Amino acid sequence: MPQLLIVAFLVFSLIGPTSSFAEKSPSDKYFNRDAGFAITKNPDWHFLSLDNAETWMTDLNNSEAGKLRLKQHIQNLRNQKSKTGMAPLFIAKHEEPYPKLNPMIQVSLHYIDDLPKDVSPLAIAAVMAKSVSENNEGVEMMDRIRLVQVSNFDAGYLSFVLNSESDSEENESAINQVYLIPRGKYVFEITLSTPLELDTDTEADLEVMKEMMDSIFILKPFEI
Repeated sequence: MPQLLIVAFLVFSLIGPTSSFAEKSPSDKYFNRDAGFAITKNPDWHFLSLDNAETWMTDLNNSEAGKLRLKQHIQNLRNQKSKTGMAPLFIAKHEEPYPKLNPMIQVSLHYIDDLPKDVSPLAIAAVMAKSVSENNEGVEMMDRIRLVQVSNFDAGYLSFVLNSESDSEENESAINQVYLIPRGKYVFEITLSTPLELDTDTEADLEVMKEMMDSIFILKPFEI
């Protein structure tokens, strides 16, 4: 089963890949000038396009309720780039299709018209934690929300376990670590997804993800 779908971003929208992926670079460097965002991927990992990402998302053996959420999810994804100038970005350990959970970094930029000025990243993380808990079955929140730093900006941090809705007997639960960085009316959302079971491979993947997180650069001042 491919990477578990994360089904809720605050009460505003959802996360994932979006249309055309025009920003995909043949190199390991991703840079979006409009959004003022850059990240360098590990050379052994892979950028995902909308086409292959949407294909594996659609092929998931979800329940009927899960399929309905997925349909709305994909539609919301297609609306993001026109609002923000940045297509949500996936960096995966394995190329898709991949038969098991695929360790992945997901980056989205969201425009929120009624986002209060100087809103606390902790407040955003609290809203997301509440939304994730209320709108997804099989979710277990981990740790407490807290304030961390990403590219010298304050970020709200939360983590949760999301269990698959498939009929497979294989353990397909994933732990998701989410970083939320408000920039004016925009919020960067960065999610690290790995299998729940912590083993040598997962620990190595988390080290690679940390290196990629450390490479993130967000321009300031931030204006679109």
